[in-house]
Parts: sequence; structure tokens; C-alpha cells
Amino acid sequence: MLKRWDTRNYDIELILTIFDSISIDIESMNIPKPRKYDIKKIIKALIIKEFEKLSLRAAEVRVKQILGIRIDHTVLHFWEKKLSPYIEEITNEILKELQKLEYLESFVDSTIFTNKKGKE
Repeated sequence: MLKRWDTRNYDIELILTIFDSISIDIESMNIPKPRKYDIKKIIKALIIKEFEKLSLRAAEVRVKQILGIRIDHTVLHFWEKKLSPYIEEITNEILKELQKLEYLESFVDSTIFTNKKGKE
């Protein structure tokens, strides 16, 4: 089960590092060869879009911030359609790796709730 309280699960840099560490046979994917970008960069861009739940236009900006390259939203849309079955598999592999992470700290919340009259 994914530890939702662990903030590392929401760190996109960690997620991209995990993507780099998992083995994916890109040659076996039945997809056309990209003209301008490396296929791994495109997959990373789509991972950013999926994990951060972004629109195509927002993903275009966020990819520029994280990867340092500008991939137009229309290109992202094209590859999102072409890679949709593979992105799901890749996302599941990343989630499996995230589940294996041991968390470093845990906190106990000692919040006291009061009733409407101000008593504990």
C-alpha cells in the first residue's frame, strides 16, 4: 500500500529517478520513432503530467521547468495517445517501487478537539 503521508511519494524528481532505474524495453514497444525528442524524455514528460495531474498546457510549462526542454502540448497529446497502454504499465512499475520505500520518520498528531462551548 502506498504510504500517502510520506511526502517523498509526491516528489517528481524522485519519481523520475525511479523511472530511470526501472528497466523498460522501449524497442519492443510498437510505436513510431520520434523525430525531435528522445522517447525517454517524452515518457518522462507524460509521467510528470500524470503524477502531477496536469492539463496538457500546464504540463508543457512544468516539463520545461523540470526537464529543461519545451515539448509542445500538441506533441504531448500525440504521444499520450500513442503511448497510453505503455504509460499505464510504467506508472504501475513506478508505484510498485514507491511502495518499497521505507519511510524515515513518523509523527503523532496530538490535536485536541473542542466542542462548540469551548470545552475539551
